[in-house]
Amino acid sequence: MSSRRRTAVHMKWRFLAIGLALTLLLPVRAAVAEPAQTIYTVPQDIHWLPDPDKAGSSGAYYAYVRGKAGDACDWATMEKFPDGFVYPMHVNHAYLLFTVIKGTLVIGFDKDRASAGERALPAGSFMQGLAAEPHYGRAIGETIFEIYAPCPKK
Repeated sequence: MSSRRRTAVHMKWRFLAIGLALTLLLPVRAAVAEPAQTIYTVPQDIHWLPDPDKAGSSGAYYAYVRGKAGDACDWATMEKFPDGFVYPMHVNHAYLLFTVIKGTLVIGFDKDRASAGERALPAGSFMQGLAAEPHYGRAIGETIFEIYAPCPKK
């Protein structure tokens, strides 16, 4: 085989190898997910709705800020209670994360509402749990807090 023909054969193999390498790499690159877009929600963009689960016209409001009603997990709501609002004894039946943003959220565990069975959570407080414990809530001052429902670990 002449040197010119050998060079041509080598060039074909090089181009074939490069083409094959690019073909193998492109699907991997396409399969890499783009990072999720950052979503900003400022207070004036929160769409507050009257909360029918909390006695309707009581002045309690909620807003979904992540996910939607019916999502099993990975959702977040903002809750707004007026000063003096009391939410009746209940059980959440889910492990939730709570962050108090404004006011003071009081969580009580005594069915007779004895203050010794209450825990006051001022703005900046974080609480997790309340899946199985019967409890009630009340607000001191207008109280806004976030509830996040994480998905169970697998």
